[in-house]
Amino acid sequence: MKSLFLGFAIWLGLCTSAIAEDVGVRYEDKKYFLSATFEVNAPPARVMRVLTDFDNIADLNPAIIESEQQSSPVGEGLRVKTVIKDCVLFFCKTITRVEDITQMQNEKLEAFIVPMLSDLRSGYAVWELQPSSTGTSVKYVADMQPKFWIPPIVRSYVLTKKFKKRVKQSVQLLQNKAQQ
Repeated sequence: MKSLFLGFAIWLGLCTSAIAEDVGVRYEDKKYFLSATFEVNAPPARVMRVLTDFDNIADLNPAIIESEQQSSPVGEGLRVKTVIKDCVLFFCKTITRVEDITQMQNEKLEAFIVPMLSDLRSGYAVWELQPSSTGTSVKYVADMQPKFWIPPIVRSYVLTKKFKKRVKQSVQLLQNKAQQ
């Protein structure tokens, strides 16, 4: 299940000099709700460039084993397919996620799960970037509902702890890439 969260957290980042102000994970009515706010020591345009480099998205999340850009059937935005493989405790899963992604300048990135092509019934994620005194303030909010069963022990504290750890790792990787 960590893979599922990592799929949404792949673009999150945290630099050594920055601090994750808030990272949250909540499970309710068979849905997962994720949130994080953090700072990246780079301008918004550079942060957005890293977040939208889908060919190299595995650089932000080593659990991603495949990433492919596709044309959007609606003609706007981009469709991205990622395959994530990871384990939490004894629960291992390979998850295919297809999202329609729209970028609004260097300020906002939205991703909508395409359920018919994904291992998720539904999902939505938004990244909002704002200039700050240290570079870029990022707010991330997502929700998702998997099509598969997740053992309750995995949904518990263990998953929350793993998600928070992975967010911090991904933020560090984002920070490093944004400063290149």
